[in-house]
Amino acid sequence: MAKLRKMLGDVDSPECIAMMRLIETQSETTLARWALGYVESRILPVYKKKAGGDRRLDALIQACQQVVQLHQPGKTGKPWIKEAGQIARETSDPVAQAAARAIAAACGTLTTPTSALGFLFYAAAALVYDQGLDLSTSEMEELTRQIWQDAHASLSAQSVRNEPCPAKIQWHC
Repeated sequence: MAKLRKMLGDVDSPECIAMMRLIETQSETTLARWALGYVESRILPVYKKKAGGDRRLDALIQACQQVVQLHQPGKTGKPWIKEAGQIARETSDPVAQAAARAIAAACGTLTTPTSALGFLFYAAAALVYDQGLDLSTSEMEELTRQIWQDAHASLSAQSVRNEPCPAKIQWHC
């Protein structure tokens, strides 16, 4: 079994670079709405399955989605972002922990639009490890590529063409 990593993906991969370019074209609101919807539909079920049905992150995602829906300032969600991070730190199962980190980082898109990329590294780990902890390195790499491609397709489907107010993004990776 390969050593488990907290995050999966390569910032220099074509999939990641394509995702970065797409993120650069979208508004902070679109990015937050997409990230929260993505973790709610794809990552939260993994967390609940591995964390014995713990529903605390359900409420936090809903609270963060309310911030976006009500057009409140992103800093309004800081307490929930902090709480999500605390839940991730308290989680011992590696799959559930990766899922909780992905959810916490997705909630972080409320204040930091670059988290729309960052949460995907944790999400990839959660989704790959959910397939089995005994996968070979090549199997993990292929699944990771597929997850990044799926995320790109998901954001593309929700993206606003010719977004008039794209987020101001500076990548530090």
